[in-house]
Formats: sequence, C-alpha cells, structure tokens
Amino acid sequence: MAQAQQVRPVRLCGQCGRARVRGVYHAFLTIVSKGGIRGLWAGWVPNVQRAALVNMGDLTTYDTVKHFLLRNTSLKDNSFCHSISSICSGLVAATLGTPADVIKTRIMNQPRDKHGRGILYKSSTDCFIQAVRGEGFMSLYKGFIPTWMRMAPWSLVFWLTYEQIRRFVGVSSF
Repeated sequence: MAQAQQVRPVRLCGQCGRARVRGVYHAFLTIVSKGGIRGLWAGWVPNVQRAALVNMGDLTTYDTVKHFLLRNTSLKDNSFCHSISSICSGLVAATLGTPADVIKTRIMNQPRDKHGRGILYKSSTDCFIQAVRGEGFMSLYKGFIPTWMRMAPWSLVFWLTYEQIRRFVGVSSF
C-alpha cells in the first residue's frame, strides 16, 4: 500500500493566487531583495501602536470590571468574577486593537518602491485618513468578529491562570 504524501499548507498571495514564499529563508530573501534590510522592519510602528492599544484595553478593563463587580455586586473574588472580567477585557481589547490591526496590515502589505518605502501610505495617520475617507469609519473594523473570537478565549485563559498563580503565591486581589 502506498503511503499518502503529506501536503504542507502554502500561504497564497491574495491578489494572484500564487505561493508568496516557500519557507522562512525564502521569506527573508524575498523581503531583503524587495526592501533591503529596512524591509524587515516594515510596519513596526503600527505594530507597536496596535500592541499598546490591545494591552491598554485588556489590562485596564480587566481590573476596572473586576473592581466594579467586587464592590457593586454580591460576586466574590472567584473564577466566575474573573471570567466576566476577562470576557469584557477581551471585547475592549478587540475594539481598540482592530482599527490598528487593519492599519498595520495595510502598511505591511503595501507595495514598495526600490528603496523599500511604501507607495500607498506615508504613515499610520495617512493610512487611517485614507481608509476613513475612501471606505468609511467602519472599514477599520474589518475582521472584528474573528479578532474578538481569538482574543476572548486568550484573555479568559490568561486572566484565570494569572489569578490562580496570584492566589497560589499568596498575593491578595486588591
């Protein structure tokens, strides 16, 4: 009996349908050949902006909701309270992070000139303005549901684990 050959998934270019790269080394060579060493850092500014917004939403919302629930309801400092707080923090993180994620993706995927500079957008602000003017404000929320569906479980697992570790080492809640 012949063994079935294992087929590796290939990431395809959204515009032409061909494989963009054949591996990490090929990706590295492709990026450097098109944008020089500078191309390796394409999109780092919007990536940092996105990370700051996501973390701000996640961290501040979790503590704020948890404080609110413990002070204004009969809920105790337990897994149920932590779950509600983490679901809310995942929602806020996705709400703040999705526009930055859209901008980051557009900047990172834009065509580049021979010096590795983007052709379509000069900055995150320029990308933001073009997107809102050309497609409307809600265009910044393309992919919100999948983003939240990814962030909410991660937030839930993270915060429940954090609270268990905190409890294990004897650190009080507030």
